[in-house]
Amino acid sequence: MNIRKVVHSDIIALAQLMLSVYNAPPWNEEWTEKTARQSLESLLTFPHFYGNVMEKDGKIVAAMLGHIRIYATEKSYYMDEFFVSPTCQGQGFGSHLYQTTLKELKQEGVAGSFFTSLKNSPAYHFYKKQGAKDLADSVCFYHHLY
Repeated sequence: MNIRKVVHSDIIALAQLMLSVYNAPPWNEEWTEKTARQSLESLLTFPHFYGNVMEKDGKIVAAMLGHIRIYATEKSYYMDEFFVSPTCQGQGFGSHLYQTTLKELKQEGVAGSFFTSLKNSPAYHFYKKQGAKDLADSVCFYHHLY
């Protein structure tokens, strides 16, 4: 296993990995290669982007993508995407990538990480196991526009 920084040339491999994760249960979303590439392109060009990938045998099998922003008196990391190949889930790949990235962010002076997840998903339990806190005084809103 090798963890390294995301580079622009990873977009095609990351898009294919996104499709294999998010178009399958429990997410059952409807990503296309085009929309995945567009989303990733947007993330990678976001100011203060910070992302890592995990490789196994030279192939990307997991990714943690987000951006750092200044919030009042501290830096916070906003994790936009975290996904692990279905063939590598449950084997410690995600835990290792997640913890390694958080350690790097701490060394960069980042105080914490914000992200959203569905409560009725395996991801919710994964994050709790990793030490993330479900903020009782916070809520995630979505305003449907069409």
